[in-house]
Amino acid sequence: MSRERVVVGVDVGTTSMKAAAFALDGRSLGEASVVTPWNVGAGGETDIDVECVTRDFIDLVTELVETTGTQPIGIGITGMAETGVVVDEHGAARHRAFAWFDQRGAAELDDLPPNLRDAFAGTTGLALKAECSLSKLLWLQAQGFTINTGDVWLNAQEFLGFRLTGTRATEPSLASRTALWDQDGRPWTQVLDLIGVSEDFIPPVVGAGTSLGVVGDGCPESMQGAIVTVTGHDHLVAAIGSGAVGSNQLFNSCGTADVLVRSVPWVIDADSRAQLVAGGLSVGRHALGGHTAVLGATRFGLVMERVMAMLGVNDHAERSRLVDAWQNEGSGKDVVSVSEPGGWVNEVRISLHDTCSPDEVVAAAIDYGIQSMRGCLETLTSVTGPSDQVIAGGGWAQLDGVLRAKGGLLAGLSRSTVTQPGVRGAAAFAGIAAGMTDEELTRELASHIQPPGQHPQQEQQKETVS
Repeated sequence: MSRERVVVGVDVGTTSMKAAAFALDGRSLGEASVVTPWNVGAGGETDIDVECVTRDFIDLVTELVETTGTQPIGIGITGMAETGVVVDEHGAARHRAFAWFDQRGAAELDDLPPNLRDAFAGTTGLALKAECSLSKLLWLQAQGFTINTGDVWLNAQEFLGFRLTGTRATEPSLASRTALWDQDGRPWTQVLDLIGVSEDFIPPVVGAGTSLGVVGDGCPESMQGAIVTVTGHDHLVAAIGSGAVGSNQLFNSCGTADVLVRSVPWVIDADSRAQLVAGGLSVGRHALGGHTAVLGATRFGLVMERVMAMLGVNDHAERSRLVDAWQNEGSGKDVVSVSEPGGWVNEVRISLHDTCSPDEVVAAAIDYGIQSMRGCLETLTSVTGPSDQVIAGGGWAQLDGVLRAKGGLLAGLSRSTVTQPGVRGAAAFAGIAAGMTDEELTRELASHIQPPGQHPQQEQQKETVS
């Protein structure tokens, strides 16, 4: 019996690695996942063996295609940025890969020469923080690590692509998170000189949706022959997987991390990059070819999760009822205060004031989220101008009350119904690498967008009334 041909998307995430198989008409045929196997040290140091990640990746995709009885023609890989390794000329990883949130290298980054510190935001589009890959390289060198001739830097996703195909390549949106890359489109030579490497340390640039080659005979037979593409930074690929595939679009990922992804069809200049970074945003190349991505984030989703946990509310229907009770900004009394630590960690401190009802607590949390988002949007639009379309996706966006609250800031807000946008976006790029067209991608993904006012709960209410 012949197997149905599919494209597979894999999201190498901080918490877990997720994979899904999609028929060529976009139907989801199955999913699988595995926990990401970090090693956590006594001081919170967090790293991972990329060879272990590779084995888990191969096992995961093999399990998926075997259980679904399918044959992958393309495999797209997305996931977390910043995490990567130095790979020697023989293809071996020379150290464990650091988690993006690992703070090793923060002191070394602070000790950069003044000229590099001053140019950092405008050149890289990033804040001078330890999340970037450069900080980990500086820390390694401070411990006596030497980068040798022939060594290259590969993000974890790029390493997986290399292991599957033998091709060393750099995907632009991932390069944008390393601080080794000038957003004008070239390696940042002053930083490469600082760490003692040439531009060859950065492999050739290959965009999302471009084939790295096919899975070789070192992998299980069920994977062999599939075309592989590295699709880029997970937030950007999730935006695409949710249907935000055009220019001048704004995508709001409403998960635990509440992320804004703005696509613009031009390269933002260095002064504007510095302005955006000063406002708490970051700038880099988009997984959409020829586009820049501006990212901003708030702790809206995290605060909502914590508030619901404090109230003991885990049921979707009760969450929906509490959120729907929100009326307008300011309707939540001043009953919640939020303390946010520095850096991007899953930690907030929430205090409740006086005697208050669950409805008031949730309303106040929503007010907090809207206020946080307003500042982010003001900085964003001051440089990029207004967007042509606004799409929200993720768990919290499936609640009408959240969509209504955010709609006060985001005019014409639509909702994407995709439940795993990262893997769907990665699979869509796999389809392009395997021969599908951009038009087919756009048509299939756009089918998951619900225009304003056309949401399932509202339609159900209309049917009940009639």
